[in-house]
Amino acid sequence: YQVPLYYGAKPYITTDPSLRTITRGVHTRAAIDAPVPEVHATTQEHLNNFEKSSVTHVVIQVTISRQTQIFKSIGYQYDWDLPSPFWDFLGRIVSKAIFDDQVDLTELNFVAIGRQEFIAYTTSAWRAAANAQKAAGVAGLVGLPPPNVIEVNFKKPQPGQPMEVTWAPARALFTAKIREWNERAGRPLDHHIRKKLEADKTGPDVGEAVGPSGDGEA
Repeated sequence: YQVPLYYGAKPYITTDPSLRTITRGVHTRAAIDAPVPEVHATTQEHLNNFEKSSVTHVVIQVTISRQTQIFKSIGYQYDWDLPSPFWDFLGRIVSKAIFDDQVDLTELNFVAIGRQEFIAYTTSAWRAAANAQKAAGVAGLVGLPPPNVIEVNFKKPQPGQPMEVTWAPARALFTAKIREWNERAGRPLDHHIRKKLEADKTGPDVGEAVGPSGDGEA
């Protein structure tokens, strides 16, 4: 069960007529016809030996302004009303940066706090394990690996330079939310709904505990 979240108003986003718009009515992955850009991932030095193959979920935290900048850099106009193709593309960028394209990320759910969105993804390894368990007739999460979550921030794109993302093991708040969503096994999100009604409700405790995206709005 997903608790509806109502935005106070649709955020203002400048329209640039020189940019392409997504192709509607096609599969999400085909809606943006552009190659995944070159991208570098950085983290703190003590995490260089972190076993990324054991990651089960990824949370991208990104503002609407940053998404607009990212997609402008690849020639597309960001469309707030239909976020799924853009979130899929962000997942592909992260997969390339952190997992060398060896992991496919699929949207699980999201939380919005003002103009900042926290988009959760499952990894292909987690989905394979969950599907195998389901096929064996085992209900629930018993037997599945515990959530091993990382959080990712996008830096502002710079002309002529590879994109940059930073990552770190997720804070306990994110891991708890992932566990809740997995246990809930709610309905698939319908990102075609104008107000994003399928978003999870964000309470004051979440808003206070989660800081702004890594390098801000600049």
